Amino acid sequence: MKTEIIKLKRYSIIWIGIAAMLLVVLLSRYMETAADGTLPTFESFSNSVIWNNFSLFFPATITLMSGYIITRERVNDTLKNILTVPVSFRSLLIGKLITVGLIAIFLGVVSFGLTLFIFLLSHYPGLAAKVLVQSFFQMIGINVCVYLAVLPIIILTSHSANGFMAGVGFAFFYGIVGAFASGHDLTSVYPITAGLGIINYQGEEGSSYNLSLCYLTLIAICLISIVLIAVMGKKSKTPAPLTDKFSNKSLRKH
Repeated sequence: MKTEIIKLKRYSIIWIGIAAMLLVVLLSRYMETAADGTLPTFESFSNSVIWNNFSLFFPATITLMSGYIITRERVNDTLKNILTVPVSFRSLLIGKLITVGLIAIFLGVVSFGLTLFIFLLSHYPGLAAKVLVQSFFQMIGINVCVYLAVLPIIILTSHSANGFMAGVGFAFFYGIVGAFASGHDLTSVYPITAGLGIINYQGEEGSSYNLSLCYLTLIAICLISIVLIAVMGKKSKTPAPLTDKFSNKSLRKH
């Protein structure tokens, strides 16, 4: 994990995540202004950001970032060197996935900061400390929940240098479907929307959730992810033993 976090300093993909969060806030700002002409409160503006983020941007964005980070070792041809440490592919994958989870939390903080900045810049009314705290944790929470929801997709496409792009496309579709699923009493059982219940998201008309089902849905997704890691990350490559005479003589000399 420490190594992966250090590597993030040279990955430009982080800026794509930040740009996506900014785009979500700007889109929400436009939608709130174009809706009916009334000035939104911070709560309604924050809700709009959360909705657009989980349904349009974040599933594909976090899948893209995950795929990029996971496949760097193959693209840069460093995987074979890492596996001779020896480090199993499973351990490498787990470290990268936890790092991406931390990125999801970071992007939630970025999303909140940009939302507050644009809100203050727009001179909207209705800013309260209680709403600020609630929005802060909701934005982080929905990012983590969406990340967990797309985790099986990330793991399934982690073994191919270019395969993760198919996962990005599916994750985008996955999020779009979530916007429709939430309106047909499927919110608590559809993985992408289960996070809405966990963060207690309340839209314009309010929403009711089966909190137990929301948690069970994401727990099931986590269990599926664990099984996939156990099965797909089963290959562990270690250095081949030096069996030839020349190598053995060299080792004895040293």
